[in-house]
Amino acid sequence: MKSMLILTDFSDAAFRAAEYAINFAGQLGIEKAILYHAYRTIAQGTDFWVPAPKVDNQIYIDTMEALGLLHDQLENVRTANQVKLEILAEDAFLPERINSLCKEQGVSLVAMGVSGKSNLDSLFMGSNTSQVLKESDCTVLIVPNETVVKPVESVAFATDVEVFTQPVLDTLATFLNSLKPGVYVIDTSVDKRSNDWIPDVLKAYQPQFFHTKEGDVVKGALEFASQHKVSMIITVPQQQSFLSSIFHKSISKELAYNARLPLLSIPSKEK
Repeated sequence: MKSMLILTDFSDAAFRAAEYAINFAGQLGIEKAILYHAYRTIAQGTDFWVPAPKVDNQIYIDTMEALGLLHDQLENVRTANQVKLEILAEDAFLPERINSLCKEQGVSLVAMGVSGKSNLDSLFMGSNTSQVLKESDCTVLIVPNETVVKPVESVAFATDVEVFTQPVLDTLATFLNSLKPGVYVIDTSVDKRSNDWIPDVLKAYQPQFFHTKEGDVVKGALEFASQHKVSMIITVPQQQSFLSSIFHKSISKELAYNARLPLLSIPSKEK
């Protein structure tokens, strides 16, 4: 794992997510992080995505200047973690571009921030972020606005998936072998399962187990993570069901806000 893509819209939440992501990159031994912004707007009243209007390439110039400023603001955290930091701006529709971009840049991990009320509600309500999460072949790191920048010392693995593909297991092993965290396993299936479903890569860390109650998956998982002072939740969502439910508008926003936990989503889909 050599490269990370950090998505930014130049918001405060995106800046804090970038800080966390670079610190996380250092812990993983990632050599390069790319600060990335895609500028493209939707034509109002249509379903068509069109390039943003440009005058003498001014949008690109302005975007690169903003990325350069962000690069400078992150210099201290970059230096402390020995991560090379690059900037990239494109006239592109991000959900359609994300996988080809990651292949071109050798990216294994995509990081993005999310914050507050409307943004939190919209994460899984048709926003670019939700589409990126849906389309990405890479693991996605979601950093809530209130996440504290600190090393990952323990993780909670939560999923309703029963059979894991080898790429998922390899990705999970890569993260765990780099972080060497304490591991908790949260079974989010409706019926409590035996521990036979747990992959060997997790068993090697002698995890502690927890089963959420039916209809209370998110509350149980986040309460468990809070009680055990877990640093991060790792999930392999079945059609994004678990991850989306964390931020679904029917779930208490207070619970999601107070979790202050980054979420690492390893795609279960095969491409």
